[in-house]
Amino acid sequence: LMFNKIFKFLWPLFFVLLIFLDRNIIINKFFLIIFLIILTIITVFRILDSRNEWREIVKEENFKE
Repeated sequence: LMFNKIFKFLWPLFFVLLIFLDRNIIINKFFLIIFLIILTIITVFRILDSRNEWREIVKEENFKE
């Protein structure tokens, strides 16, 4: 999926911006905080979705035994 590639790129981009953006400017601070919150929310939803998928796989395996 294209979203996965973009999302994997966003975390390194965040760290590069964190290092190189001037943190003395208040707008940059707000941008970084909001960017981090968005990335974190997306990551949490992806983790929960993955957990649910694995639960279904485990249930199917248990029924086969």
